Amino acid sequence: MAAIGLISIDNYDDLIEKKDDKQVSYLNSLITTLISDWASENHVFYKRINSERFLFVAKYSDIERMKEEKFQFLTRVRQVAEKNDLALTISMGISYGEESFEEIGEVAQNNLDIALVRGGDQVVLKEAKEEAKPQFFGGNTDGTPKRTRVRSRAMSTALRKIFAENQRIFIMGHRYPDMDALGSAFGVAYMAMMSDKECYIILNPKEITADIQRALEELKKYPELERFVITGEEAVNLSNEESVLVMVDYHKPSMSISQAVYDEFDKIAVIDHHRRGDEFPDKPLLTYIESSASSASELVAELIQYRASRRSQVPKFITTSLLAGIYVDTKNFTVRTTGRTFDIAGYLKNQGADTSLVQYMLSTDLDSYLMISELVSRSQHFREDIVIAAADEDRVYDSVTVAKAADTLLSINGIHAAFVITKQPGDLIGISARSTGKVNVQTLMEALGGGGHFTNAATQIKNSSIGDVENQLRAELTKNEQ
Repeated sequence: MAAIGLISIDNYDDLIEKKDDKQVSYLNSLITTLISDWASENHVFYKRINSERFLFVAKYSDIERMKEEKFQFLTRVRQVAEKNDLALTISMGISYGEESFEEIGEVAQNNLDIALVRGGDQVVLKEAKEEAKPQFFGGNTDGTPKRTRVRSRAMSTALRKIFAENQRIFIMGHRYPDMDALGSAFGVAYMAMMSDKECYIILNPKEITADIQRALEELKKYPELERFVITGEEAVNLSNEESVLVMVDYHKPSMSISQAVYDEFDKIAVIDHHRRGDEFPDKPLLTYIESSASSASELVAELIQYRASRRSQVPKFITTSLLAGIYVDTKNFTVRTTGRTFDIAGYLKNQGADTSLVQYMLSTDLDSYLMISELVSRSQHFREDIVIAAADEDRVYDSVTVAKAADTLLSINGIHAAFVITKQPGDLIGISARSTGKVNVQTLMEALGGGGHFTNAATQIKNSSIGDVENQLRAELTKNEQ
């Protein structure tokens, strides 16, 4: 059985940016030597197709052997890179099967795209069958930022074109939305307003957390914006053939606020900052997933920046909500920030974002504080630098409280990963996972049906108990150590 693969040097342009010709030549020689040695060891035929891409063909039996070794080549590349003081990582997309080479090659290309969207430094392997599930290997380093202003501007233009071709724009975040989901939703709504289109933001009144409730109370001061908010049932009734759905801050259909709304739309756009997983909309009109971004709010605010004229004044509620979304996902600008994050925050502040209102929206009331303290008190060490807090089986917690408890545990000196397990609304058992970067919580949560970021992830499990879920988590942590 044949296998086709593509190799990408994740950050080649950044590596050569400030190097002279001699250094670039040495780097290319190093990369070629690494890949040539790997190909010889594994009986692989390869060809360099451009400065940062390689194509290879192999027997599936050889790929299977590499799979059993968890593609140790990724580790070897990192080790050699560290010795040479280089931020060098690679990604692979591999496919195999009895299908035509054309079909196998297309799946391999798609697998590589997924690997890059997920942050690079990993292998995505998937059989060339529609029903096959991808397998992920590596991803043991946080992603290198690859977002460029050119790409952001292109995405802004593409979204503008999609809006121009449709009459009604529907915007939906994930269940139990946080301020990042709400802020990015209102940001997209503002872009729809700039295109003179009808726009609607879908919320479920039964799935509103405390911070979103405070934001909605503030929204009442802006009746021209409040009218955008509708329920899933209303969205289904309002949609027509000239409607498009924009998914913000998530990309897994099963996490939609309303599954009925998602099923209603053939035309879908995705704007997200979480690492892409297996579950994904079929043939979206636009996919803007940047795992190097701090938040969906950062991505949307940047899109607005490219759309708005210098004289444009974004409504205060929208700029404040976008800034609150960035605050939430960066833990007050302490994690997952880049220079772009601060640039966007400065832009929002100049546009009238109210930081005191942000603090109010994100504040914690006494009851929530006591619940957080209780969860923290139930934590136990899995090992010296990893803690697990399992709540009482009879108490239901909202996702915001659980996330804050995980953040609190991670702030303790010497803790590099924290997991909080609670019962959540809808008869679900949820895990909120946080990491300083020494543990990849995303792959752990993916193994349990969830996903997220390298340092910030979660999952929800149906028809289970806190005890069973804790055992599953401990088993995955043990497997991860091997």
